[in-house]
Amino acid sequence: MLDTVEQVAATKQASTGARATAARARQPSTMARAARVAPAQPEDPLAGILARAVRQRAAPAGVLQRQAIPHYRDCVPSVTGVPNADELLEQARLRAREYVGAARRALASAPAAGTTYAVALARHFVAPTAADRATIRGHYDTILAGLRVNNFICNSNAICGGEQAAWHSSDDLLHICRPFWPMGRTCRAIILIHEGAHDADVDAAIAGHSPNRGDPAYPAGNHAAPGTETTAGRMQNPDAYAFFAAHIWRGTDTGVTCF
Repeated sequence: MLDTVEQVAATKQASTGARATAARARQPSTMARAARVAPAQPEDPLAGILARAVRQRAAPAGVLQRQAIPHYRDCVPSVTGVPNADELLEQARLRAREYVGAARRALASAPAAGTTYAVALARHFVAPTAADRATIRGHYDTILAGLRVNNFICNSNAICGGEQAAWHSSDDLLHICRPFWPMGRTCRAIILIHEGAHDADVDAAIAGHSPNRGDPAYPAGNHAAPGTETTAGRMQNPDAYAFFAAHIWRGTDTGVTCF
């Protein structure tokens, strides 16, 4: 009889414990309840901006986001001979703007001896004074203003001949021609600055065309300006503006001539 009573008591205790365990199992944990009732955290706008920047940087080198590529006037395959003229021209235009921006920032101060800035000034503009530097910077302001999408038009060889690009005073546009497309981005940007300098009338005071980089008067590569060259003359040379800007942005001169 005692065994029966003890067995009944044990059975009741086990049943009670099982019901308690089941009840606990049906109740969410404190952390789970907190997770359900906690309000959603607002998205950090800065984090979103940074995430987009990371995605942009993750894009392959030289590839622009498709939505950022504008269409340039007449830059279609039948005119340009290439399927991606808009992308190539936009890459060159943006790089040219970076070159010009770097030049403008450098020219805001006097050069320190031995710096890339000092070397570039001497190589491309000989020995400009503070007033000369201000004038050169003003020309870059005008060049930069002209490096906008609606200032370009594409032409075929029937119009351009063998030129990579040309500024025409008749329509005040920078005409991009078929020899432009096979060139590397550095040269394409340099050419846009060169033609932008024509547009800015930096060579209006001279007859004919200034010596291009690679001519004896303006040797390419790590060569000082010949003794016959003057600051006034180089300030009227579109190539000086193009190659100085590239020199500053790249931190080194380029050995190519581009023309």
